[in-house]
Formats: sequence, structure tokens, C-alpha cells
Amino acid sequence: MALASTRPITPLDGIRIVDLTSYIAGSYAAMMLADLGATIVKVESLAGDSFRELPGFHGWNRGKRSIALDLKTAEGRAVVERLAAQGDVVMENMRPGVADRLGVGYERLRAANPRLIYCSVTAFGSTGPYIERPGFDPLLQAMAGVMTLQGFGGPPQYLRVAVTDYFTAALAAQAVLAALFARERTGLGQRVETSLLQGVMALQSGSIVDYPGKTSVFRDNPTYRLYECQDGLWFFLACGNQSFWVKLCRALGLEHLADDPRFASWLKRLDNREALLPIFEQAFRSRPRQAWLEVLAAHDIPAGPVQPLAEFMEDPAVRHLDMLHDYEHPELGHLRLMGQPWRFSATPVTDPGRPPLLGEHGEQILRELGYDRAAIAGLRERGVLGGPAA
Repeated sequence: MALASTRPITPLDGIRIVDLTSYIAGSYAAMMLADLGATIVKVESLAGDSFRELPGFHGWNRGKRSIALDLKTAEGRAVVERLAAQGDVVMENMRPGVADRLGVGYERLRAANPRLIYCSVTAFGSTGPYIERPGFDPLLQAMAGVMTLQGFGGPPQYLRVAVTDYFTAALAAQAVLAALFARERTGLGQRVETSLLQGVMALQSGSIVDYPGKTSVFRDNPTYRLYECQDGLWFFLACGNQSFWVKLCRALGLEHLADDPRFASWLKRLDNREALLPIFEQAFRSRPRQAWLEVLAAHDIPAGPVQPLAEFMEDPAVRHLDMLHDYEHPELGHLRLMGQPWRFSATPVTDPGRPPLLGEHGEQILRELGYDRAAIAGLRERGVLGGPAA
């Protein structure tokens, strides 16, 4: 009688993904699936992912194995075809038409594997007026009003966190998971797509709402904004409903404002912000930040300090949720990355390991595909295979 495996079963245990992506949105989408337990083979060019030179590369490519191939050769394409034939998912974020021209497009790969899920992430969609345009997160921030909104009536502001990339990555990962679920019911694979354009629109679902007479809420709200304290430090106050408003009035010793009809709702406080804002600014400048954070916490009022990410990384809540993982990297030494942002009671996620070196697993992957030592050596000699020799 065979003994049961003691290896934990992860949510995507056994799912094999061929990752042809680079940059952020595509790479991070695949990494999210690696964090859920999928086996990821990252197929890179001989020069590597275009963002390999950035520190962020390591935060978008944890848990993958890397093979470096020249896809402009028939032999390089044949490796991808074998991976796709034995895999479940192919992910790419090339410009529309490039994957087809390289011979690794949907129609070609699905011919060998009708159950294949093929995920494409583009800048502006695979059809339409902008398919030839290159696109990156800041361009969509600019075009879609994100920078204008952050400017709050002043000069536009560039969000340094790539919100469009990250949200589009989440959409791509969701699409892959939904397609895998659909395949369980139908037995059929399919192509799924999303884009930075769709991501930046979905990211602003509440902002897009429009109707005659709509009231603008994008104004300086005295109960939902930054405040500077006596010591020059800042915090964010987030009184998002009427209950918090009443608690805030009590915390500040301004109980009479709780019943003031000028401030009886979120929108009324916006309309009368010129009367309310100076009161709060004066109050919060009267004490150091920590004193105010303690007062607000005692009254159950949402507020948080403005601080660098490095300080937040030492927060006990971050540590409690295991949101920092440490690795030994052969080139970088000690490497710290974010932890995994989920918890599963029956199929726990496990850390899939550090990000790969360029082509680090190439020979191992080829052996798994049935290539013998001589064939692998030939690919390396002909410049098809890159990365270190085993």
C-alpha cells in the first residue's frame, strides 16, 4: 500500500504555467499564481526580462524557474511548444501580433493542446485603434485621469506605485483562475485577455459613475484627509461615515459640531469645508502626532501615520501576517520580499522560493521535456539556449 504524500497540497497544486511575460503586469500576474502553488517556467530571451536590471524584478518573479531561449529560432520555439503541450496555461504580454510572429501565439499552441488556457496582457487591447502603441503604467495613469485626480485641482501627480500594472496583473490572474475553473466543467481551454487600459478603468469603477446632477466628491474633505501635527509629522484621518464623525467630535471636545446641520452628512461637510477645515487644522497642530494617534485610537477613529514603507515593514501587524519573507540569493546575498497575501485553511500556500537567475533552470527544464545531454549541448552551442551550464 502506497504511503500518502506529506507534501502540502496548495490551491494550484499540479498546475503548470509557461510564462512568456516581462515587465510588471504580466510577470506579477504569473507570480501570484506561483504563490498559489502553480509551477511556473519563465521563458526569457537570451538577454533576459527587460526589467531584470531593476530591483523590483525580484518582487515580480518569485518562485519561478527560468529558461533563456532564442525564440527567433525554430529550435527555441519547439521548446515552448513542448512546454505548452504538457502545460495548463501560457501567459504573455507582448504587443499584439508579436507572439504570433514568433510562433508562440494562441492558435499555434492550442493546436497541440486544446485544453490550454492562453492569457494575453496588452497595453490597449489586442484590437482597436492603439494596438501598435507601446504602453506602460504611467501613460495610462496620465491618459485615464489618475494623475489629474491625484493633483486635487493642482498640477498632476504621478503615482510611483504602479497601480495600473498591479491591478491589471490581478485581473489577469483572476481570468486565468476563472478559465481553469471553466475548463474543469467543459474540458476546454480558451484565450483570456486584459489590458492596462481595462485595468485603469476597472481601478476607477467608482470614479467613472456619471448621471445628471451628480455631485463631485473629489474635494478637500475635512474628515478624510492629511493633517500636520505640532511636531511637523503627518497622519491621515479617515472618518468615512456618520458614526465616526460623532466619535471624532467627542475626541476633539467639539461635541456641538456633531449636531450642527452644516455637517450632518459626508456631502454637507464637503459643501461647508471652509468652515470646518480651519477648526481641525488648529486642533491637530496643538499636539504631537503620537498623542493624537493615541486619542483617536481610544475613540475608535480610523487614523494612521504617514511614514516610509521601511517603517511599516517593522510594524507588528505586518510581522504577524507574515508579510515579509527572507531568502539567500546567489548574487544579491540576503534578499527580502513581500510575503504571500492570502490564507487558506485547507490548502495552505507555501513559499515557492526565491526569484531565478537568468536561465538558471534551463538544462533541468529541457531534461524534463525529454532532451538528452547531447541535444542540450547542441542547443547551447548553436546559441538557442542561454544561462549557466549545469
